[in-house]
Amino acid sequence: MLSRRERGREGRQAPRPGLLAFVIGGRACALSLGLVAGVAEIGTVTRLPAADPCNLGLIVHRGSVLPLVDVGRRLDGAAAADGVAGAEGARPPAFCIITRSRQAIAFPVEAVLGLQALPALPANGGAAASPWEIVDSLIVDLARDQDPAH
Repeated sequence: MLSRRERGREGRQAPRPGLLAFVIGGRACALSLGLVAGVAEIGTVTRLPAADPCNLGLIVHRGSVLPLVDVGRRLDGAAAADGVAGAEGARPPAFCIITRSRQAIAFPVEAVLGLQALPALPANGGAAASPWEIVDSLIVDLARDQDPAH
């Protein structure tokens, strides 16, 4: 049986956030928390010769080697992470998001906006207007592209 205090807390619980919001190339984007393994500082990036322009190189995170992928370039063709790629005068992004998938990838972000609740569906059953572009399918495709078994 729940105590009076526990019953009071139970009724006031805030909805669990379901998205991690961030900025890439000046765009507000979001990724489902189920696809997020963490946020980390970008350390040393090891460039790969003759790599696809969307592949910025490799980073090491907690003992694992991960591809650093330019999601901004995939979103709209603009290089969102030129600073990481080595453009002179560009300030490289300091943080990246690490994905949780069979083949984890990392992608640089300009800012992490924080956890957000999943947008509610409107009464008519259509898709809710969201201030973020949800990039789940793009990230899943990028991870699949990076998978050597693919």
